[in-house]
Amino acid sequence: MTKPSRKAYLISLVTLIVVSTAIGWLIPPFYKWTDSDQSRPSPLLWIVPAVAGVLASAFCFAALPWLPIASPESVNESPSIKRFELRTLLTLGTMIAIAIPLLAKFPIFTSIAICAIAFLNFVWQVTKIPQARMPALTLLACMVLPFAWIIGYEERDRILTTAIVMTACLPTLLPAAFIGSAFGVGFQNSYWIALLLTGAELTVGIWLILLGPKRAIAYLLLVILISTLSSLGFYQLCRA
Repeated sequence: MTKPSRKAYLISLVTLIVVSTAIGWLIPPFYKWTDSDQSRPSPLLWIVPAVAGVLASAFCFAALPWLPIASPESVNESPSIKRFELRTLLTLGTMIAIAIPLLAKFPIFTSIAICAIAFLNFVWQVTKIPQARMPALTLLACMVLPFAWIIGYEERDRILTTAIVMTACLPTLLPAAFIGSAFGVGFQNSYWIALLLTGAELTVGIWLILLGPKRAIAYLLLVILISTLSSLGFYQLCRA
């Protein structure tokens, strides 16, 4: 990757971290601005993120391909990355075959194990491939920083323990609730789905990061949107 491309990629990653942090701090004032409460959420609570999602999609299709960011040939042709892709497919296939019967009997413990394996694989790949470290750090930031409001929450002591215990569930909390609802699983019983989704988010994330910077940026925008929606949902629960 040329020096201008590397600089543009780094600026893009830092910008996404800043945006994630800003979103995290703005969740409470945004919620107040919509004049929402748990029993009467304002349509703006979801319309604004939906508009942001449309704008992000438009950016990915219209502007992202033209950004002066190019993948280095050495990365695209790296044997370690090709081995990673093959290993990932084999591992996912094996994990799915083993996990299906285990999830039916032990959903929480199985999902915790799968999420932990995905995280360890994430860390292992980042350790082995230096060029993936900054994008990987940005991925974690985009997953977690939309929940920055927890630090300054007026009743932080009341929710802090819950937030810590649910750390791996929070980034995908809302999608898990929707999926659980579609299959008749109550919200309180859908945490294992959130763990699976978080594990998938990490696995897909490191894979796309290794495929190239533009794919990584598009995926990070999606992650920010998912975490923002989950953060809004969690904030609404905390207001109860």
